[in-house]
Amino acid sequence: MPTDEPTPVQRAASYLRSLDIDGQSWIAGVAINGLLAEGGDESVERAKHFVDTAVATQNDAGQLSYGPSYPIEVFSHGREYEASWELTVKKCMNTNNSTAIGHGVLDFYDRTGEDRYLDAAERAYESLLSFERTEDGGIPHHDPELAGIKSLWIDSVYMMCPFLARYGEAAGDDDAFDEAVDQILIHAAHLRDGHTGLFRHIWVEQPNHYPQGAFWARGNGWAAAASADVLERLPEDHPKRDDLIDLFRSHCEALLPLQDGSGFWHNLVDDPHTPLESSGTLMFAYAFARGIDLGILDEETYRQPAEDGLAAVSRVVGEDGAVNRVAGPPGGPEAPLTDTPYGQGWFLMAAAALD
Repeated sequence: MPTDEPTPVQRAASYLRSLDIDGQSWIAGVAINGLLAEGGDESVERAKHFVDTAVATQNDAGQLSYGPSYPIEVFSHGREYEASWELTVKKCMNTNNSTAIGHGVLDFYDRTGEDRYLDAAERAYESLLSFERTEDGGIPHHDPELAGIKSLWIDSVYMMCPFLARYGEAAGDDDAFDEAVDQILIHAAHLRDGHTGLFRHIWVEQPNHYPQGAFWARGNGWAAAASADVLERLPEDHPKRDDLIDLFRSHCEALLPLQDGSGFWHNLVDDPHTPLESSGTLMFAYAFARGIDLGILDEETYRQPAEDGLAAVSRVVGEDGAVNRVAGPPGGPEAPLTDTPYGQGWFLMAAAALD
């Protein structure tokens, strides 16, 4: 008798469980979220291992997963950073990326009620608040005291803001809700292009410039997914909720017509000459599905594009479960296509959102 073949989701979850992501900061955070979205016993147990390791290795500053403090790499494939930026980022600096793991930490607080998880989340929250800010209150992607500059990265809105909203919910802290919304809006004020409605990658306060200004898919995915996740937990009567809804809707409207006929979006979403890319496609599918569930996006308009995006990526899941056509870190115009733990995580999150 024929046996049932594992689905792409089952293969992708199995492949992700096999990977060692301890100490990988934001990559681990996205992978953990994917395992928890898939929700099988093996996936939850594997996610718990990664979360417990991150909590056990939290540093004195409150940063999770071995307290990441490392030089930022300027990848040879990039050439997307100008020379002056390359010289700057070779310094060692702390980063707010580690709070991407905080979402998983708070998930296990919800599951177990163990105070050690909430305590770890509180320390991570306080670490974020300790950063010197931009003039308008933005939390920089790296510690300005060590970096020598204040820069806002679109990555940060996903690394920080869903965690802030979830911490606000768990701790009953209204200030954390305020911070979650404010950081998205402040980042949007600097990184969102007024003509296209799309997000750039990096803005530096002094001198005021964009060392990386492309409209890359995953960068726009960070913004769309973060807005959806914050809106899920933000109180209905929050004074800036409507501002965030307006931002989210208009961003999704800008992304919708850029979808390729294959179901994918391109690595640079406004450039059809760049490769079709999986991680951004999955993040848009996820954001569209969450927006529909929250009653913010019109189902008739956004459901099919979301399903088409997930179906497109499903076709490039290998027999081993690897989700292919993912732009390698740090993304950008010439990033090679590969498979990564965060690509696996986003596939599982998009599939769960569209279940």
